[in-house]
Amino acid sequence: MSLSPWATLLSYPGPGYHAGVRACATASPSPEMTEFAQTIGGLPFEALQELYTQTFDWNPETTLDIGWHLFGENYDRGDFLVKLRGALKTHGLAESQELPDHLSHVLPLLDRLPEDERAEFAAKFVLPALDKLRDGLAKAESPFLPLAIAVRRQVAALVPEAVPSSGVNHE
Repeated sequence: MSLSPWATLLSYPGPGYHAGVRACATASPSPEMTEFAQTIGGLPFEALQELYTQTFDWNPETTLDIGWHLFGENYDRGDFLVKLRGALKTHGLAESQELPDHLSHVLPLLDRLPEDERAEFAAKFVLPALDKLRDGLAKAESPFLPLAIAVRRQVAALVPEAVPSSGVNHE
């Protein structure tokens, strides 16, 4: 399955958000997606938007900007952002109001990278950032935790030697 539908679930919720959750849950069934769909299924649209903002925009530990998880606010992140911006342009992906390292950009980029580059980029950058995001969501007891686990599983499938992860890292 393409990662673009998953990227939509990590974007600010629009009118088709609930349908997107159902589509991903149907295409890649898992206990996590069932839990996520049930948790957010009854939320009014405005409440879902508020929950998204509180979860991903107000807490650095749960940001969807993978560069933050990997580098914090230092020069290396700036370099990473520049390289991602170039990669997005090279692969014909438009940027939104989000930074280039936001998962809503990174997941569609993974879809377009050549297979060898995709696996390396996912293993070196995306999976470690998703692990930190997952840990932050667990700490915050966020209803988005099951979604993060499901997205990590989708990305890990691109990396032959990736270690599956379904829960919180207790190391």
